[in-house]
Amino acid sequence: MPAKRPTQDEDRTSQTLPERTEGASRRVRVAALLLIAGLVAGPVSTHVYWMLGGTWGLYTDGVRDEVATTGTRVVAAVVVVLLIAAVLVVLARIGMWQQAFVSDRMIRFFAWALAAVFLLETLAAFTWSRGEELWWLYGPVSLVIAVLALVVAGSGSAWPRFHRPHRRLPSH
Repeated sequence: MPAKRPTQDEDRTSQTLPERTEGASRRVRVAALLLIAGLVAGPVSTHVYWMLGGTWGLYTDGVRDEVATTGTRVVAAVVVVLLIAAVLVVLARIGMWQQAFVSDRMIRFFAWALAAVFLLETLAAFTWSRGEELWWLYGPVSLVIAVLALVVAGSGSAWPRFHRPHRRLPSH
């Protein structure tokens, strides 16, 4: 008689804790890699395009320039640097980039800040930018990036435990 295969519920309860956390961390790594791909394909590439002088997708209030202004190009360059830093934060958050300069607490903070920025961008795109030409593009993309950033920020030891320091008893 063939051996009975465990049902999905039985299989889930038979997993050990390290197997379950490994599966969760694998899902977080996939979310992080999707987040990085989304950042590079969307905001990074768009801002590099603007940095190089492109004008598609810029809010121009009816004025059409052949080349983006110097101010737009400088701001786009600053945003590209910030987005590259965000990619490094995501890599550090999931342990794929080991660095010695920034503490884990700061990496956690910047991961939450990344999620907050894209949540605010989503809110702006779905509310104030509805009348603009490309709101339908920026809103959903920002929402997907925000959700992936929330998954990465909330992974691991996202909520640090604060312990009171132990008091030393005076020695006599």
